[in-house]
Amino acid sequence: MKRISLVAAASVAAALALTACGSSGSSSKTSTEATTAGGTAASAASGPGSLIVGSADFGENVLLANIYADAMAAKGVKITKKLNIGERAAYIPALKDGSIDFIPEYSGSILYYLDPKATAKSPDDVYAALPTAAGSDLSVLKYAAAQDSDTITVTKSTASKYNLKSIADLSSVASKLTLGAPAAFQTRPDGVPALKSVYGVTFGTFTPISASGSITVDSLKGGNIDAADIFSTDPSIAANDFVSLSDPKSMFAAQNIIPLLSASKVTSTITDAANAVSAKLDTATLASLVTKVQVDKQDSDTVAKAWLTSVGLA
Repeated sequence: MKRISLVAAASVAAALALTACGSSGSSSKTSTEATTAGGTAASAASGPGSLIVGSADFGENVLLANIYADAMAAKGVKITKKLNIGERAAYIPALKDGSIDFIPEYSGSILYYLDPKATAKSPDDVYAALPTAAGSDLSVLKYAAAQDSDTITVTKSTASKYNLKSIADLSSVASKLTLGAPAAFQTRPDGVPALKSVYGVTFGTFTPISASGSITVDSLKGGNIDAADIFSTDPSIAANDFVSLSDPKSMFAAQNIIPLLSASKVTSTITDAANAVSAKLDTATLASLVTKVQVDKQDSDTVAKAWLTSVGLA
């Protein structure tokens, strides 16, 4: 995946700052429902409602937050944005304490964060497991077809030097190499522990870096790290001729885009608007929009509004 601060202090600072101020999933529920613990539908309040929309601290998630926020605003929801909060250690507590009300997530990663013992891998299985893991104070909306999966990515020269094509190929050489990834990847069930248990891969060094794509890319290009956890839609992979190693044993779970919403904030307007976005968002579209922001340097909110207009959701 999906990026970097060499210290975790940024997440703590972000959390303090907050206090200061599916394809439409396969669920059989109607589009006006959000799912809470036990698979029950949260009651939708009347009126459009209001939301504080948050995001993690990397470009793609900020873009997604803008897309969902602007789509809901177009339907009359009063929106406040609090973007670039930090990593999950900062924004999930914020979601639960009401500092924010809504955030776009990645289904597999958030499931394993909320339930380290989870084993679901497929999009539908991950979606089915999420409501219980999220608890009764959070509602899980429908997931998008769009996925942005974690990858273990290396430079072309490293791949050639060690004949690397899949993660499995790292088993005999990883002890000589340094892996760079967000700090949480070191303990995530589908992170460093899974590299060892699934593939027998143990890197010699782990370097924690934030989800800021440019720092990850520069560290990989500059040789400060030998492998990186980079999101599959990141345009830097193609731009720098990086090699993303295949995952034949499905170590990484499905990573569909999926919004989380405070259960107390559910309205039919909010869920309908968010689910409509998810129904339109596929992986190719997401990758194209991310390229506009990260490569073409277009403004994230401008890109969000233009896409929403193009698909009739503005």
